[in-house]
Formats: sequence, structure tokens, C-alpha cells
Amino acid sequence: MNSIVDKMAADLGICHYHDEDVTAYKCRVIYSGMASWVKAIAMDQPVGSKENHLSGVSRRHIYERGNAVLESLIKMNPDTAPWFKVEDAEENPVVMIRNRLLNHGDLLNEGFDTNLALSIAHRKQFISGYDTIYGEILGKNIIYSGISTLCNSNVTRQSEVNENAEEWLSGFLKNIWWSAIPSEMNDLMYFNPAHKSRNNYSAWDSSLPNVSDDVILGRLTINKNGYEYYLLKTKSKLMHRIDPFLQEQGYHIRIMYALRKKANNNVTAVIKNYGDHIHLKLYTHLPTNERIMLESYAWPYNRINDMLCWTMYGYIWQYIKPYFDSIGIRIVEE
Repeated sequence: MNSIVDKMAADLGICHYHDEDVTAYKCRVIYSGMASWVKAIAMDQPVGSKENHLSGVSRRHIYERGNAVLESLIKMNPDTAPWFKVEDAEENPVVMIRNRLLNHGDLLNEGFDTNLALSIAHRKQFISGYDTIYGEILGKNIIYSGISTLCNSNVTRQSEVNENAEEWLSGFLKNIWWSAIPSEMNDLMYFNPAHKSRNNYSAWDSSLPNVSDDVILGRLTINKNGYEYYLLKTKSKLMHRIDPFLQEQGYHIRIMYALRKKANNNVTAVIKNYGDHIHLKLYTHLPTNERIMLESYAWPYNRINDMLCWTMYGYIWQYIKPYFDSIGIRIVEE
């Protein structure tokens, strides 16, 4: 079976890392291979689609056909099953890859957002020395990095990074509406940016933090896994509820990072350079944009839904690192 994985790796332009565990290598190859399969399935023309002038394919069609392919690959490589079939995973692996391709821009919503189609073929440069290729599955000089397809480019490019975390937070606070804090809001938890923990989860407490900053982040439990987030000016007795759409974009996470940076207590991430690849370990979740970068260009490490440990090529890390710096992550090199 190794010869099949090696053939897939050759088609995908994926290199076996030096001293990489064979199972980890297989998982990376099958993961990127499934991204190419999902894109190919998006070009299917199911029965009746031409007559009904429908473009693209349904999400269910991608799931069913993709799942059949993945099951076959896992059956041939049973040691990869625990990496893909995670017991507590909220989504099927094929659905996860499909959604990541949609976020990346290789798949596009069609019609009334009921179908998905492969992007038209085009390229953009985000990474110095490489173009990101959209709308193509395999081809000469195309290599896969995570779910994304790249091609060598002679052009060097400097990353266009947003302002740093504190500047972003200052601008955000100037442009939001404030209202009086209602008297019945007694069940709030408060984020303490000075709390010495690697993650943000442990920094929440029922007591107001003793910080000099006049803005505090609070949250109210809505259900078992859901919260509403508020910015509070306790001295002025003012508050601002973070919009649910902005919460989906991870603005509450971005605010946590910025507040910790202001408190000189930056979130940290550890990288280890192995020469032919980089291993990244995070201790807390990322805002949506930065998370999508990793989901697009890197490989999850421990399992397909691993959000904290990733591997990637060195040039991918050079592209991503400035974005991490700008949101207030302190990079520690092992």
C-alpha cells in the first residue's frame, strides 16, 4: 500500500519529511489527496443537472462520493484511521475538507448557496516565490501544501500585514456604539489579560480583574457551548455587545490577544524548525482569518481536527509569521 501513497505524493508534489513517521506521512498525503478529490467531485454533472440548468453539485453529493473515496483509502491504510476518524469530531472529515476549501476560495457557492462549484482557474500571489493556484486539481509544477495548490513564481513579495494588535483595538473601540450597563447583568465572567496562563480559557473569572485598562472583556453564558461577549467600561458604566457576525470572525479572540499584549502578557506559540519543515504548537485558538491561513496551507498534526498543532514548509511559515506577530502572539523557537 505504501507504493499507492508514494504515487499519490508524487502527483501532489508532497515530500516525505526527514525522519517523519510513516503513518504521519500517509495522513498528510491522504489529507491533501482528499482535497484534490473533493475539487474533482465538484466538477461532476449529476443526472438532470444539465436539463435543469444547475451548476455545481450539492454538498451531499460531495460528502457521499468523497466519503466513499476516503473510506477506501483508509481501508488500504488502516493505521491512518485514528487520524481521520476522531470520536469527538463535530464534522465528518470530508465535510471538514470541503468547508476548508470553501473558506480558502477553491470551492465557491453556486445558485442560492445550495450547490458548490470549483473556482475558475486563476492564480494569486500571497507567498513570496509561490503563486496560489485556484480552480485546478493536478498539473505539471503544481504542489499541494495542506489543501492548497501552489506553483513556483520568480516574484518575491512582502506580506501585507494589518496594524498591530493594540492599534487595531484602539481603532475598534473608537468606532463602536456604547450603551448603559443594565442593572440585571450579574452573571458575567470577566477576562483577566494579566493572568499567567498559556491559554485564554483559564483567564476567565467571576471577579472583575485588577487591571489599569479602562476596557474589560466580559461574557455571558447562553448555552453549554455558547457565549455572548461584551466590552465594558466599568467606570463609565457603559457596555458594547459584540455583534454575532463579528464573533463568528473571532473578534472576541482578537480582543483577548490585544488585551494580553497591552498587559505585557502575550499569548505564546512554539515553533520547531526541522530544516525541511516547521512544527507549530499553539496553546489557544486563533481568530478566524489566521485560523483559515493554517487550514489552507498547513497540515493538522495529531488528527484532522487538531487546531493547535500544525506542520508546514518553511516558506509557508515565513508567510504566516507576520500575521501572528501583528495579532500579538509571541513566537518562541525551540
